[in-house]
Amino acid sequence: MTNKQYFIRSIAYSVGVLLIIAALTVIIDPFVHYHAPFFGLAAAETEERGQQIGVAKNMHYDTAIVGSSMSENFEAGWFDDGIIGNDTVKLSMQGAHFDDYSRLLNVVLSKPDTKRVIISLDNYLLLHNPDEYPTTIPEYLENDDISDDIYYLWNKSVTFVFLPQFIINNITNGFSADSAYVWADRYRFDKYVARATYLPFRLMQQQEEERFNAYYEYVDEFLAGMKPYIEARPDVTFIFYSPPYSILYWDDCILRGRLTAEICAQNEVFNALLDYDNVRIFYFQDNWDIITDLDNYKDYSHFSKDISHYIYECMRDGKCEVTEETSYDTLLKFSEDVAAYDHEVSFH
Repeated sequence: MTNKQYFIRSIAYSVGVLLIIAALTVIIDPFVHYHAPFFGLAAAETEERGQQIGVAKNMHYDTAIVGSSMSENFEAGWFDDGIIGNDTVKLSMQGAHFDDYSRLLNVVLSKPDTKRVIISLDNYLLLHNPDEYPTTIPEYLENDDISDDIYYLWNKSVTFVFLPQFIINNITNGFSADSAYVWADRYRFDKYVARATYLPFRLMQQQEEERFNAYYEYVDEFLAGMKPYIEARPDVTFIFYSPPYSILYWDDCILRGRLTAEICAQNEVFNALLDYDNVRIFYFQDNWDIITDLDNYKDYSHFSKDISHYIYECMRDGKCEVTEETSYDTLLKFSEDVAAYDHEVSFH
C-alpha cells in the first residue's frame, strides 16, 4: 500500500466513524434535540442544560413543570391526574435563573396544547441581579441552526457519556422519564445533616437591616420578563409555588438583615401576579410543621421527596393557595412569626 492509498483509506475510515457517531446521536438523540425518543424509549435523564430545551420542543404535553432543584424531586406522572394535567413534562434545572426559564417558556408557550405551567418561585429569583445570571442553556441546542450542530453530533461527552447513559437509564427506570433528575434517594435527610451543612456558614453577628425595598429593582425585572408570557396566553393557567425552605434558611435571612426586604419582594410579586385571572399561587413557606422539622431536609433549603409529593397534593386539592385577599396577611403573619421565633432551638 502506497502512502497515498494509506492516507486516503485513513481519511475514509475517519469520515466513516464520524458519520456513524453522528447517525447514532441523531437516532438515539440523548438530548431530545431532533425528535421525541424512538423505539419505546423515554426522555430519561442525561444532562439538564443539554436536554431540557429539547424535551420542551419535541415531547407532547399539556402541562409543564419549570423549576429549579426545588422541582427535581417531583415525578411528572403525579401530575397526570386529570385534575392538574393529563400529560406532563418536567423541565427542571438546578440553580436556574429567569434567563433559563425564559428559554423554556418561549418553547412551552409556543405549543397550542399547553394548558398549564407550574413554576417554582424561588426567593433567589427576586433577590439576585438577573444581569449577573445569563442563560446556561447552550445556544447550539436552543436554536434551529443546523450549522452549529457539530457541537452536539461530535461531542465526546455526548458520545461516550450521555448516549449510553440515556439507554441505561431507560432500562433501569422501566422506559419511563418519571425519575429523571430525581436526586432524593442519593441523600440523607435528617436534622444532623441539615445543621451540619449550615452551621459552618452561619453568621456570628446579625448584619444591619436592609431597606424594605432593597430588591424592588430586581422584582420589577422579574415581572417585566414574566408578565408578557401570562398576558400572551390567557388560556394557560400559570401555577406558581413558593417552596418550603427550612427554618435554618430563615435564621440566615434574619442574620443577614434581609427578612423584611425579602418578604416585601415576595409581596410585590404576589400582588402583581394575582392581578391575572390565569395565575394561581401556592405558598408553603409558612408551613411550620414542615419547616421546623429538620428531618425533612438535607441542608437549609432542600427537602425530601415526601415533601415534594405533599406540594403536589396541595396543588391538586387547592390547599395552601393564597389569593389577592389573603396573600398580604399570609406574608405579614409569617414574617412576624419568623422574627419572633427562638431560632436557637433549631440547634439543640
